[in-house]
Amino acid sequence: MNNELADIFPGNSLMAGVMRGRNWADMPFGEPQDWPDALKIPLRMLLTSRFEMWIGWGPDLRFFYNDAYAPTLGIKHPDALGRPLHEVWSEVYADVADQVERVKAGEGTWNKALLLLLERNGYPEETYHSFSYSPLFQFDGSVGGLLCVVTEETARVISERRLETLRQLGNALATVTDRASLHGAVRSVFASNQKDFPFVALQLAGDSLHEDDASIIKAMREMLPKTFDVDGGIFDLPAGETWPSGDWDSPPVRAIAIGIPALGSETTAGSLILSLNPYRADDQDVLNIARLIAGQIGNALAHVVALSNERRRADRLWSVSRDLMLIIDSDGIFRSVSPSWTRILGHPVEEAIGRHFSDFMHPDDIASSTEALRHALNDRELTNYENRLRAVDGTYHRLQWHTTKDDGLVYAYGRDVTERREVEEALTESREQFRRLVQGVTDYAIYMLDPEGHVSSWNEGARRITGYEPNEIIGQHYACFYTDEDREREEPCKALEIARMEGRFLADGWRVRKDGERFRASVVIDAIRDDDGRPIGFASVTRDITEREESQRQLERAREALFHSQKMEAIGQLTGGIAHDFNNLLMAVMSSLELLRKRLPADPVSERLLHNALEGAQRGATLTQRMLAFARRQELNVDSVDVAELLSGMNDLVQRSIGPEWPITTRFPLRLPAVHADANQLEMALLNLIVNARDATPAGGPIVIKGSCENVKAGSATGLAPGSYVRIEVRDKGTGMDSETVRRATEPFFTTKGVGKGTGLGLSMVHGMAQQLGGTFELVSDVGQGTSAILWLPVSDCEKTKPAAPAHEETPPVKSRLTILAVDDDPLIRMNTAAMLEDLGHDVIEAHSGSDALRKFKSRPDIDLLITDQAMPNMTGIQLIAEIEVLRPNMPIIIASGYGDGLEVPGREIERIGKPYDQRRLAEAIAKVMGAQVG
Repeated sequence: MNNELADIFPGNSLMAGVMRGRNWADMPFGEPQDWPDALKIPLRMLLTSRFEMWIGWGPDLRFFYNDAYAPTLGIKHPDALGRPLHEVWSEVYADVADQVERVKAGEGTWNKALLLLLERNGYPEETYHSFSYSPLFQFDGSVGGLLCVVTEETARVISERRLETLRQLGNALATVTDRASLHGAVRSVFASNQKDFPFVALQLAGDSLHEDDASIIKAMREMLPKTFDVDGGIFDLPAGETWPSGDWDSPPVRAIAIGIPALGSETTAGSLILSLNPYRADDQDVLNIARLIAGQIGNALAHVVALSNERRRADRLWSVSRDLMLIIDSDGIFRSVSPSWTRILGHPVEEAIGRHFSDFMHPDDIASSTEALRHALNDRELTNYENRLRAVDGTYHRLQWHTTKDDGLVYAYGRDVTERREVEEALTESREQFRRLVQGVTDYAIYMLDPEGHVSSWNEGARRITGYEPNEIIGQHYACFYTDEDREREEPCKALEIARMEGRFLADGWRVRKDGERFRASVVIDAIRDDDGRPIGFASVTRDITEREESQRQLERAREALFHSQKMEAIGQLTGGIAHDFNNLLMAVMSSLELLRKRLPADPVSERLLHNALEGAQRGATLTQRMLAFARRQELNVDSVDVAELLSGMNDLVQRSIGPEWPITTRFPLRLPAVHADANQLEMALLNLIVNARDATPAGGPIVIKGSCENVKAGSATGLAPGSYVRIEVRDKGTGMDSETVRRATEPFFTTKGVGKGTGLGLSMVHGMAQQLGGTFELVSDVGQGTSAILWLPVSDCEKTKPAAPAHEETPPVKSRLTILAVDDDPLIRMNTAAMLEDLGHDVIEAHSGSDALRKFKSRPDIDLLITDQAMPNMTGIQLIAEIEVLRPNMPIIIASGYGDGLEVPGREIERIGKPYDQRRLAEAIAKVMGAQVG
């Protein structure tokens, strides 16, 4: 390598090598060895710098540049080396020619983000550059050339412009109230950015097109897709049309077609055409901007639809609202007032309509209210505006108004705040003291740093957030706010370096107060520069966002709870439906087996098999009752139950059943009120909880049952309605459960006991029973610490009752032969019911539906009794009973259903029998209803 050339063109860069290898004989200023130092010195700086630079030397400014500048030249590299400036950038030379002349005269120039249409890739391209021209003086004082230091800012300028369009569109769409204003907002916003989108066309489903949009869509209809995709696509505009060019001197040649997403629907709510900048041919990021734009329009359209629905609801609220609502015209005349006018002020509504508002106004408020009306008519909505209106008794009421304008009328609603203002006026002095107290408090820590990061100023917000007094922190390095880990990673220095290089540093992170407490902070550090662009310090703004992030976490937990509640409700609906159908199947099996038992010959083996079949069916019936309990659809015999007495009666039996390794201890106050419950269901629920406590403590251990009376207030974490409740807790010291097991424990069929050791319906039955009684059930558990199963039941207002003695199991004898109409849409149930009735000695007429039963009832006046199912298509059992009541009042009736609710008949008592029922239960019900009829 020629050492002399290496000295002129130093370094290992690509352009240094190109310059060393070039033949410079064609240059007007000769070989490099003969070049003046005024050129050589800046050339050395240029070739060893990583900033974009170029030098123009000589009368025609021959072009020299470094590696960093080569991408800006595009396809002009490397041919641009040594050529005159006006040839290299011929397409934009006219834009900078005056600045070149000023540099030749010895004056430096500066340009910030100057628009230049460069042809560096074979076509004109929109670019933005920040650059300075500095004269290169020779030793005789003349200007031999210029030095240009340049930064390309194309990406930043275009990104900021597009983001500004999105911001303006968001602001404009936030206030739209109908489709017309939505169209107007879109046209207004895009009129301010015709560089990225020279023209736009918007069509919403079901709307007629604006004339400008219609002409554009008509001109390109054949090119548009039949269905607009919400992901959008770019297509070529048809040739031969005169397309609007926006801010450019050439029309667009391509456009985006994209669908407007419809919230909550798979269809689109409309279509949007966005023509594209003719000087950004290869820009693919614009499609993402188009999707954001379409999404904003879709959200605004959903808001308009919701607002329209809200207006319809508002019309219904007009007549029932306790707040005063009125419509007033531009002259101040009441056009309409709501009925609350009379409730608040006492004047009849008809006396107000057609009169000026000043007729009812306090004299001191007329002038200010006139001015407020003027503001409201000029689209400046009033919020919390107050004045005084005269009541019929001469007193004045303070009303707080909110307004909106539509079609030249002001719509206002006012709340009577008279009593509240009286209280506030009584607290004026304390309010003033409070105002002075908080006047100097801010939510932001704003302070200045010197170039090395030392604190040079301190505001009240900074003192409040960090705890440092000004005299304690000024002069200290701001790194003291960072955590030890961040300081080890040199994060404070990195933040300042980023701010120094890029102008700004933004981040969220942990910071430390004076007392050592950590908090989440949102931090912005801006570099402060002097007039020459030199950094002289930094401005830091810090906001404490700890509470905001905690609120977000709480919101996520609330969403999870809502999801779990919805899931449990869905499972309950499904479980109730399955249990109902199982009841029908089990009833057919059980009744058939009972009738079969009477017809089988005396055979021990057959008797044992039949007994096993009945036992299995009965277990199935118990299972379905638990499923119905979870679904809160079981039939409950609700009464006032003494919990302590109930536990005392079952304690010995339960203790013998679970074994001595699990001693049961009860802790109840002397006077515990009775609960509103079904004694049998509560006994079963407590037994379930005790057995679960035993199973959770395989090595043995105490089981403690505690009771207490609690008063629940509104907004309690239990979710219960306000009132008095008895809290029953069954506590063990067993293995406990993790949070996921606790969350799923009340789901039906979920069990941790292993296959064949539990149905998974015990806790779900307890949960459903508690919910149906107006209480709740909760589990509190930690792994290895045991579990508390807590049952909340409402306190009963009635006297305590003891559990009824079990009924006698024998089937009541038939006193007389009856003609019975049996109605059920399930043929198996209907056939078995008829068989059991005939076996009891009755005559049976079968009907497969409510309408079929009505026909047969009308044709058979000898029918003594109606037995009907409840859940039947087209006509339920309750509806059938209502029809029969009209034909024959006080007809003996029995209604059968697996559900325990929805079986009330206004005006009379109906005997109910739960499914599945056996022949004995059926006979008892017949004897009861016929006995009552005879009596």
